[in-house]
Amino acid sequence: MAPVEMENKDFLQKTAREHKLESKVMDNGLKELTMHIGEHTYPVFLGYNKLPELVAELRKLDLDKVFLGYDEMTAKYCGPRLEAELTKQGVLFEKCVMGLTEAAKTVATLDMILEQFLKGGGSRKTVMVPVGGGIVSNTFGLAAGLLFRGIRLVQVPTSFLNAHDAASSSQKQAVNHAGYKNIVGLYHCPTMVLVDTSFYASLGKSQMKAGLGELTKNAALFGGVHLELIKKTVAVKGTHLSGEDLVEATFTGIAAKDMLLRLDPREKHIALLFEYGHTIGHALELTEGTVTSHGEGVAIGMLGASFIANRLGIMSDADKAAHDQLIEWLDPEIFLPERELTEEVLDKVLHDNKRGYIAEKEGHAPFILNKRIGEMHYPNIYYLEYVPVPLVKEAIEYVLARMRKRGYHPEATEGVPKVATRRAAKPLKRHPSSFVYGDDLPEPKVAKALEQGVSSEHTISMRAPDKF
Repeated sequence: MAPVEMENKDFLQKTAREHKLESKVMDNGLKELTMHIGEHTYPVFLGYNKLPELVAELRKLDLDKVFLGYDEMTAKYCGPRLEAELTKQGVLFEKCVMGLTEAAKTVATLDMILEQFLKGGGSRKTVMVPVGGGIVSNTFGLAAGLLFRGIRLVQVPTSFLNAHDAASSSQKQAVNHAGYKNIVGLYHCPTMVLVDTSFYASLGKSQMKAGLGELTKNAALFGGVHLELIKKTVAVKGTHLSGEDLVEATFTGIAAKDMLLRLDPREKHIALLFEYGHTIGHALELTEGTVTSHGEGVAIGMLGASFIANRLGIMSDADKAAHDQLIEWLDPEIFLPERELTEEVLDKVLHDNKRGYIAEKEGHAPFILNKRIGEMHYPNIYYLEYVPVPLVKEAIEYVLARMRKRGYHPEATEGVPKVATRRAAKPLKRHPSSFVYGDDLPEPKVAKALEQGVSSEHTISMRAPDKF
């Protein structure tokens, strides 16, 4: 959909109010969801302890074998169950294991995957099946897009965050290269997605908060069912959710992506809303020596965004308190080195990947801001407000002080697999030319409109329905 169509405020608000994820409960107990990315659709099959039923859906594809992609942890903790079921149902498979962290998400790893696929007899009829979190999904997803100019991809996310935020609802596949994050990649949609929330059992508290952090963001963006989900799960149970809770949470997270990605499949206009909280959150994640999960970083970044919105007069004190309560329920954690971090974090904010959507304005940084739960600040079609750098710095100082006061208490790991937490020991960069691609440039009519001054009175209600 062209950028100019995103200016229709009434259309967007009506879309949010009336959106309903296409879904049905199958006779075998699985939920089947239809995910939309632009005009492209594919099924997402979702259940708890439903591996036989999920493999049966995979078998319906015309295939010669599947090529399983793991990281070192999913090969150990998820692979045996999946491979036993594949064998039981007569599905042939090859497998390949990559490293666990961003350091393994490289062109060299991609080359290793391609070589193993071809040496193992992979063909055009072979289905690529990444089993794991976002790193596995991205790397093996890119391989699927390249082999024979594109073979079928069936994602099997095993982390809560990946299940609702990436594997089930994204066509973006990429690896890191030359110190730059996600710089070598392409768009390649899954053929289907298979989600068994019983795989989440291997996740620790931080990894659960990673998934819940993105859902907390959705609650602030859309209210409605997304807010009610947080109230009845995180607010009362913390990270101790049942298998059925996790099915509902995953379903609701996918619904949020479905609503906006059907309008903005390349995530360059209205779907930029999903970047809420990411500006300061990403900067903290990329600061050397910090330790947190992505979802917790986003939630912490939301505290910075609400601080800014309140100071600009966009968000009232009462609305800020209600917004920040969502983050307090999540109780995000981050390890912060003892040195002064404000200037380091600020530098990363000023090089954030939302540059280029609106014209550069000296002494300002672009931020997506919330007015109240379910209502976003709407200065232009990109939702980006110019924020004075001194105020950004003040917000960073506020967030750092608040998180240092909260302290960092690593979870007990006895009996829990040690899954790596994102650590920015060697931070990756975003290439300057990756901020705005050719198809992201606004049409002349829109570009001219963006030159006009913005007002804090411009808002848009994206409130979701109270139930699906």
